[in-house]
Amino acid sequence: MAGKLQTISEISRRITELLKAGWPAEEAAALASAILQEYTGMGRAAQMAFGERVAEAGAAARIENAVARAAAGEPLQYILGHTEFCGHRIEVAPGVLIPRPETEEMTMMIIGENSGFAGTVTDLCTGSGCIAIALSLAFPDADITATDLYHAALNVAIRNITRTGAAVTLVQADILNDDPGHVPASNIIVSNPPYVTGQEKAAMHGNVLNHEPHEALFVPDDNPLLYYRAIAAVAETRLLPGGTLWLEVNENLAGETAALLSPETYREVRVLKDIREKERFIKAEKHG
Repeated sequence: MAGKLQTISEISRRITELLKAGWPAEEAAALASAILQEYTGMGRAAQMAFGERVAEAGAAARIENAVARAAAGEPLQYILGHTEFCGHRIEVAPGVLIPRPETEEMTMMIIGENSGFAGTVTDLCTGSGCIAIALSLAFPDADITATDLYHAALNVAIRNITRTGAAVTLVQADILNDDPGHVPASNIIVSNPPYVTGQEKAAMHGNVLNHEPHEALFVPDDNPLLYYRAIAAVAETRLLPGGTLWLEVNENLAGETAALLSPETYREVRVLKDIREKERFIKAEKHG
């Protein structure tokens, strides 16, 4: 493909056909369009309207490399080095979980319900920092802390915090073993911890299993709620009276996860559905 200059339409058709070997036709076309936009600056509408334009040789070579990586199963976000989350460009890299639409949905719920919020938020298991950054930029008067254990995630998170200008304090912490005192007293605690069981691996796409960090995805089949038990213990002492706990959860374990949150501590515990009608979130309000 890089050997001679080709029009945008020719490149689009060729890379879509290459990607169809590993992706459904609609997804292959979307991947092809995203790759073209990244390296030519032309959005989908421009690709269609000006398909006769010839791509620069350098762009064609970069497109060829990206397509080869995508055809081999590497996630597009890792190839491009970034993704969009709540309107912000977030860097992602191998070793860091790629933010999901469900996580974005939960974050937008928090933003929508807390206009003008100026309290304290802690994001546990922050990964790329996407939740904490989106909340910081939505709540400029809030005090935002984000924690994670893994160096790969912390390194990406600090770059994202710096680039976006978010005011987030980043803390290295092991939620499973550290004393909860590392978490500031918070009005909101939010977390998207690992929750995929080993039994669910068979249903997952190879681009996830072979490329994304297993420590950010999977939990033991015999103890699938271990992170939620740890988060519940943290929230017991670090979530302020009247505060709110937000959790992204395994759709198959939403009820069991909600049951970890005692009515003696929380005046209301709600399981919320995502846009696909999956039981994906828990919102728990602590007694005031």
